Amino acid sequence: MGRKLPGVLMFLLVVLGLAEADCSSSCSATSCDCSNQGLTRVPRDLPATITDLDLGSNHIQILHDLDFLRYESVETLDIGNNSISVIEYYSLAFYSTNLTTLRLSYNQIASLPAGMFRWVGTLQEVFLSHNRINDIQPTTFSPIPQLTKLFLNNNKLTSLRADIFAGLESLQILQLQSNEISDIQAGTFNSTPQLTELYLDNNKVTNLRSDMFTGLGNLETLYLNNNEISDIQAGTFSSTPQLRHVRLSDNSITMFPFEELSNQTFYHLYLDNNQLTTLPSMAYDILASIPFVGLTNNPWYCDCRIVDFRLRMTGYYDFEHQIICDQPGHLHGLHLKDINPTDLMSDDIYPTIVRFEKSDDVALYHGETLRLVCEASGIPTPDITVILPSGQNATVESAGRVTVDVDGAIAITNVTAADAGLYVCIAKTSVGSKFAMLSVDIAYEEPKIVSFEIANNGSLAQGEMVILVCEASGIPTPDITVVVPSGLNSSVKSSGSLTADASGSIIVANVTTTDAGLYICVAANSVGSTFAALVVDMVPVPVATFSLPVLIGAVCGSIAGTVLIGGITLAIWCRRNTKIPPKGPDVSVVFNNTNTTTTVITNNQTGQPQPISEFSNDRNSQHAPRPAYSQFEPYEDVEPPPNIPRPRGAVPRQTATRQVLILPNRNKIELPPVPPPRTISSGYETVSDDNHESSHHYQSLRKPENSAGESQNHYQSLQRPQQPH
Repeated sequence: MGRKLPGVLMFLLVVLGLAEADCSSSCSATSCDCSNQGLTRVPRDLPATITDLDLGSNHIQILHDLDFLRYESVETLDIGNNSISVIEYYSLAFYSTNLTTLRLSYNQIASLPAGMFRWVGTLQEVFLSHNRINDIQPTTFSPIPQLTKLFLNNNKLTSLRADIFAGLESLQILQLQSNEISDIQAGTFNSTPQLTELYLDNNKVTNLRSDMFTGLGNLETLYLNNNEISDIQAGTFSSTPQLRHVRLSDNSITMFPFEELSNQTFYHLYLDNNQLTTLPSMAYDILASIPFVGLTNNPWYCDCRIVDFRLRMTGYYDFEHQIICDQPGHLHGLHLKDINPTDLMSDDIYPTIVRFEKSDDVALYHGETLRLVCEASGIPTPDITVILPSGQNATVESAGRVTVDVDGAIAITNVTAADAGLYVCIAKTSVGSKFAMLSVDIAYEEPKIVSFEIANNGSLAQGEMVILVCEASGIPTPDITVVVPSGLNSSVKSSGSLTADASGSIIVANVTTTDAGLYICVAANSVGSTFAALVVDMVPVPVATFSLPVLIGAVCGSIAGTVLIGGITLAIWCRRNTKIPPKGPDVSVVFNNTNTTTTVITNNQTGQPQPISEFSNDRNSQHAPRPAYSQFEPYEDVEPPPNIPRPRGAVPRQTATRQVLILPNRNKIELPPVPPPRTISSGYETVSDDNHESSHHYQSLRKPENSAGESQNHYQSLQRPQQPH
């Protein structure tokens, strides 16, 4: 099976290729019928001379750029009944002056991009029905100056903007039926002055305004049937003097402006399946002048209001047979033309109340609007009066919180508990009166404080912020007010250091001693009020106090601690200074004399003198740092060679002989003085002291290694000669 799959795929590709290739076989020099060929894209190898190209009923999904560039002579292009959802910018770039008809119906197009038809300015007919179009850009049809027919029916349009049809000054037929249009902006049709047929049926239009059809001076046919129209404003048809055919069936129209048609000639006027109840006398002449009229299925009230119209009826015109009485009850189902006019004025027709009820079954709460309906009938039309539970009477002339309309609609705004109770509706005519009663309940609840407490802790601390919570319930929601100990009231409108919100949280910022005491929370609504109290204490700030014995003990303890720490420190220092010195000499030198400068010099391995340290002695004792033991060489006091001149004023010394120096007593440390600055001459080091005019000469000595392999350095203590007195 795995080996056969590539072969099957190859076979399918060949078959599909042949299927698309076969399209050219259905072409002649002027036309190609490529419909129902299973094509997935526009073929580009058809004869360039064709004028009629049918690509309908295929599987094309995208119109690519320059798909039709080859077909410059095409006049009619049918791409309907495909699955087209994307139209690229240059896809319709024909660069031709021949294309007149474009069919794109029954596809999946959702939007029409701006400038979509800029390359085909010769178009006269565009079919875009049965797509999913919900948006049309302002310049989509600009410019197509020769377009006369545009079909956009059965799409998803919801509103018509004022600039939606810009560039269609030659448009004559516009089909927009079966969309979801509920709003038509003023000036929408100003750019289509040549429009003669407008189809807006099967939409969601609710009213007709006087500015809705401006610019349609040549309009002859207007279809608005099967919408949700209930109101037609005066002047709606004044901007359409050429109107001849109007369909307004299947709406909710209660009144029609027949007087506006007195200067126009209608051929068709369909008003059947609406909510018309009566006809004025002048409507008879207008209806009689219209060949085709539809008035069936309206709830006609056959009372004194229609007597004048009835007196004009002869039974000659067809519309006379369409008026069947719905009210009053004893005339229900009778044709108006068959009723004696005197019966329409009979005193036996008393007023009746058809219904008296709430307009909805939703529970009514305090502060809302109560809506009632008191529908009455009678000849003449009854006057409605409503008596409220408070005893107040309301009529059509009433204003303020309670209003009554002529059709029996009653509205009571901002209801309170006083509006609950029994309502009476009275329908009254010159013949008599009738009344009905209705009990109305209003949901309300007296306020109740659920809790009143401190949110963060049970007391106040000076300088902190404290949050109090006063939770209350009631219908309507109670207003919260808190009275603080200082006497101030805090509500939702408060500001500063004392604020409150609608949920009942009260914030006391930067509290002081005046904020301690009794807090009162008041919950009030239009039904009543209640309160709760809360005592809040201030936490005292601790103050440090000491008795005399405690103070003396603290001072003595501090002194004893200081002495103890000092003693321990001194003991450690003394112990460190009485330890046995290490093996090598301690060359630290202490000087107390003034004006003495000493330099310690050693010989390095090269035999050159190296100064170790140089420092001046002052009044304060200073310790020279102790160099490493290996830095010093031992010296012996010897007589300088004869050729070395003796410093002037130097005292002669006895001849020194080479001898092994005795190490100093380690138990009694006596640090030798460091020799004064020296000079080297013929292997000897001359040490001079300018201050004492004495000279010493030294020679390095080294004791041979002992049996343990350790070498020891020895040195001779040098004494500075005393100054002669």
